[in-house]
Amino acid sequence: MTIDADIYLKGLEDRLLADGGTVTHEPLGLVGYKAETRALVRAHLLVVAAKAGPVDQNLLADFAAESVDLAVERKGRWRGFQSAVVVLPILVAESAGDDAVAITQRPARLDVDGFAVLAQPAVVDLSAGRSHIFQSVRIWGYAFNSLIKRKLALYLPDPV
Repeated sequence: MTIDADIYLKGLEDRLLADGGTVTHEPLGLVGYKAETRALVRAHLLVVAAKAGPVDQNLLADFAAESVDLAVERKGRWRGFQSAVVVLPILVAESAGDDAVAITQRPARLDVDGFAVLAQPAVVDLSAGRSHIFQSVRIWGYAFNSLIKRKLALYLPDPV
């Protein structure tokens, strides 16, 4: 038995609110926001989540790019030495292809002008009952490595 995507997204919303964040529902999907300070840098953490059918690398990459664009538009104006934008694009999927899962396991590379923007896509595979989240180490953006891993683990438990 698999959990419904809407139920999982409602649980994600509850976890974001319990963590002190704010949540809105927008055309791109559920958008959560929380500011945190790490290593004297204010991190604007945006979680963008949506439900999807079968997910492949192209769909995940496109969703991540749209999520980063939204985050930079909202919170990226003053990014730099003391301000960063961290984006967690999440697809709650009927199923996830191996190519999409592979993207979640390596640090995301962005084609964004400027700097101080990080993204780490994740996929919740409802048919497999598994959340595919980043668990390795980022060299570029290392100061936010533990923040990204901690938030993904908190927000995306395996669906049961």
